Amino acid sequence: MTFLAFRRDAAEDIIAERVLQSTDFPQGCQLARHLKSGSIDDIGPRISTSKTKHGVVAYGKDAAEHRYVVFDLDQSHIFSDATNDQAILYLQRVLRFAIKFWDKGVLTPAEKVLSASTAAVFPYPMSQKTGVRISLDLNPDVDRLAKRGKSGRYLLAYKIGTNRGDGPQETASVTTFRKFLDDLDGLGPRLAASARQLAPSWETNFSSTSLGPITSKVDIHQGYETWMRLLTEDQKKFIGASLVHPVRIDGPAGTGKTASLSLAAINSMRKAASEDREFQAIFITHSEASRRNITTVLEAMGGEEFMPDQPSIRRLRVETLQGYCSGLLRQDISETEFVDTDAYDAKQLQLMYVDEALRQVRDEFTSYAKFMSPDFKAYMEGEEDEFKLPLIQHEISVVIKGRAKENLETYKKIPPIPSALPVSSEGDKAFVWRVYERYREQLVAGGQFDTDDVVLSALSQLSTPIWRRRRARDGFDAIFVDETHLFNMNELSVFHHLTRSEKSFPIAFAVDRSQAIGDRGWADDIDVASLMPSSDERSSSTTINVKGIFRCSPDIVNLAFGITSSGASLFTNFQDPMALAHSNMTFEEEKKAKQPYYVEYSTDAAMVDAALSVAEEMRVSMGATKGDVAIVVFDESLFHDFEKRSIEENRPVEILKHRGDPEVVKRARSAGRFVLSLPDYVGGLEFDGVVLVGVDDGRVPPSPSSQHSQSKAYLSFAAHNKLYVAVTRARYQVAILGVQARGPSVILKSALDAGALERRNS
Repeated sequence: MTFLAFRRDAAEDIIAERVLQSTDFPQGCQLARHLKSGSIDDIGPRISTSKTKHGVVAYGKDAAEHRYVVFDLDQSHIFSDATNDQAILYLQRVLRFAIKFWDKGVLTPAEKVLSASTAAVFPYPMSQKTGVRISLDLNPDVDRLAKRGKSGRYLLAYKIGTNRGDGPQETASVTTFRKFLDDLDGLGPRLAASARQLAPSWETNFSSTSLGPITSKVDIHQGYETWMRLLTEDQKKFIGASLVHPVRIDGPAGTGKTASLSLAAINSMRKAASEDREFQAIFITHSEASRRNITTVLEAMGGEEFMPDQPSIRRLRVETLQGYCSGLLRQDISETEFVDTDAYDAKQLQLMYVDEALRQVRDEFTSYAKFMSPDFKAYMEGEEDEFKLPLIQHEISVVIKGRAKENLETYKKIPPIPSALPVSSEGDKAFVWRVYERYREQLVAGGQFDTDDVVLSALSQLSTPIWRRRRARDGFDAIFVDETHLFNMNELSVFHHLTRSEKSFPIAFAVDRSQAIGDRGWADDIDVASLMPSSDERSSSTTINVKGIFRCSPDIVNLAFGITSSGASLFTNFQDPMALAHSNMTFEEEKKAKQPYYVEYSTDAAMVDAALSVAEEMRVSMGATKGDVAIVVFDESLFHDFEKRSIEENRPVEILKHRGDPEVVKRARSAGRFVLSLPDYVGGLEFDGVVLVGVDDGRVPPSPSSQHSQSKAYLSFAAHNKLYVAVTRARYQVAILGVQARGPSVILKSALDAGALERRNS
């Protein structure tokens, strides 16, 4: 076969069907195999194909349609030399360009009309800088077609590669194209008859039509059977896996990890019910807000029958780790003794206590300084407190409490952790221990226990002969852990003690490393090692990588890649989940999308005032409600000023003050208000659009006056994390606001240079 041709009606159906967007779905795999073989067949009931003497023509039911996209296989070898993923990518990108070109729609930076007769489509994200382009002739064999009155009906894809060729002046060979025209003339009666023969509809996974607007977004609150028709092969593999050994689902934001984990939990309960056997499972989340959200998701999926309040022969419990541990300690600790019942908020309060402890020992610094190492002394003297506090908190939580078990002699023997607090000598550790003592005194004085106290105390109980004897009765047959990346090493060490057997670890967990600042002590695979201390279990564990992003538009995926790739060199254990990610949006969904942009204002006040108007403009362009747009402020003083003025002036905003709290979003949508938040709180949520305020130089990341590498590395990693999380909350549009005098954040530089982020004037 020398050509493949797609009539416009067939092209519209292909770009509208989500199952044909990638090889994550079996239909996409089948289409990719056909493309690579040089022939296409059985794309679906809405599309017919006819083999001709020289190629294959695909067409739909619109007999009045006469526009075609033609792939010259002889010149380009566009599909035969590609992988399955690449074949689908090339087809989708060219067909989408064709529809926009014919409709005179807005093109993306990856789609360029070079002249009246030539265009180039860049299929890969601009940030990847592959240079691969697909060359198209916008009016092939123009003189001959003009005589027939048929010019402007055809697009010819004739070349793929990194060579620009002759650019706008390049001309394509029309030998194959003329064969297509000759074959097309002979298909006339068959094309007309197709309109009567084609089925009226095709029920497919995530199907949407190109004939009208999207009726609704994919909502996580759906029944189990409905969800099972919407899944990719990777997701089905994860959900259906027998939970005997640990299973991990790894992927970027928006790939449906939480939905997959929830479905895996329901699947396990349904299997147990069908076999009429006892089954105890627990679903562990990080915060109270996410616990409430997961509970409603599981109930919507049909899990309510497995979630009774009282013990039952088959039961699925949803708990925060702190909540579960406090249950183990219920005879030893009451709820009022917690620093905070919500794990995230508790860690923020810990920072306040560390701050006070550091203030109290400031007068003693001189006495300890003579025994300190030069690096540690310079760090403590020269660094600002706000940048030291997170590293000191980490040292207290993970090293002193976790590894050293609050024993000074043990602590002295523990080697320093790279990228953490720069302690090396006994004098260094003696001073940090003094800060820890002051921190502990505050907890004792207030009659409180912090998160690490609770977790480590529970861990000690789980290591006793009593628990080992009760484990077979009180342990769990399956454990599901969402957002594993948010737990520190102390917390991760609890999970493998909760299984019913000491020999097998049926734990399913979801991970996106880019969403976590992470534990400074993590090695390349420390999360797996902490969950599964046995080397046999680690070797038998399964990791399923998902890369099809359902939430974000291709332009937002491109921007997210620019952010994560610019931070990939910060830590050696950083894994960029966006490197192979792609958007699974249909063409109709993409119509709501716009290229992310960065705009600057003269002052902070002007920027804050503009945020609401930018959000409103975004809302109108998408036809969304105010509650579908989030305003995320990257500076606490700006946020509090925004919040104060919103209350005083009765601005239409709902304040988000807890991480991943869906109730606030529901209230915002029903009340017609925008969601206002700090980046720390938007994780786990999704919106049609987000407006990011204050993402400029010196604020993201903050610029410490000193040049200490430990603080700079931590702050930079944290800033990449927060920006990545905030950007990937958006489905269709992202606007980033900054102040002109500062200039854009250094994190955005690669995205701006690559064209993934457009720069606009205010």
